[in-house]
Amino acid sequence: MIAKSMRALFLVGALSACGTEQAPDVPDADGTEPLQSQESNVIVGSVNWVGATTLTGTQRTRSRAVGYLSIPAVGSRCTAWLVSADVLITNNHCIGSASEAVGARVSFNYEDGVASADRVWYNCATFLKTWSGDDMTAVRCSATNGQLPGNVYGWLTVSTTNAATNASLYVVHQNCDYYTSSGCVPTKKSSPGVVKNANYSTTDLSYDADTLGGSSGSPVISSSTHQVVGLHHIGLGGNSSGRGTANTGVKATRVKARLAEIGL
Repeated sequence: MIAKSMRALFLVGALSACGTEQAPDVPDADGTEPLQSQESNVIVGSVNWVGATTLTGTQRTRSRAVGYLSIPAVGSRCTAWLVSADVLITNNHCIGSASEAVGARVSFNYEDGVASADRVWYNCATFLKTWSGDDMTAVRCSATNGQLPGNVYGWLTVSTTNAATNASLYVVHQNCDYYTSSGCVPTKKSSPGVVKNANYSTTDLSYDADTLGGSSGSPVISSSTHQVVGLHHIGLGGNSSGRGTANTGVKATRVKARLAEIGL
């Protein structure tokens, strides 16, 4: 846990100067797993995210591949998304090693209107690779009820080009505004926004879509192509109420290059 905290603090300082069948279980029935306090994901202005179950069309289809990631080895939670039938992507500061992946589980129906007992969980504890410089980790999931998660919920495609400044996007993530509603349940949300700076840094783009701690690892998705244009990870200017000026994510071309290293 100390190593994780040091890594997360480094990220904040650097960027915000941010086949076996498993039975379903409920590792976190009420969404009360602790957050990494070092995460500086932020809400920009007024909260304008919506529950994923209210989405329609392609946005709703794409949202299904995003899930609540329970990380019992470090007592925390993040967001993650499928990039194939069984490969899951999240941040390095969420899972940074094979030991931290032990026991990792994901639910893709951790949504409004779904009772905790009805959430389906997949064991995603097989560590594949991590890239600390791009704050990205890939793990593999096993089947539940005889099916791999991607064969049930689909998976996302990463864009071969980076998003442009002012392009419309949305971030799908697991969260709720716990600063104003203590004890709320972090069900799946979609946050609309635009790219504020396509070249915020060598690695990142910035955008004004709302997130909070726990949203780390979310896909940043183009509103026009519905392809992933960023891997969300850090917020800027966060205050004690979780409000800030922007959020940042790793650019699509960098994510795409990392996936190629594992044959995806």
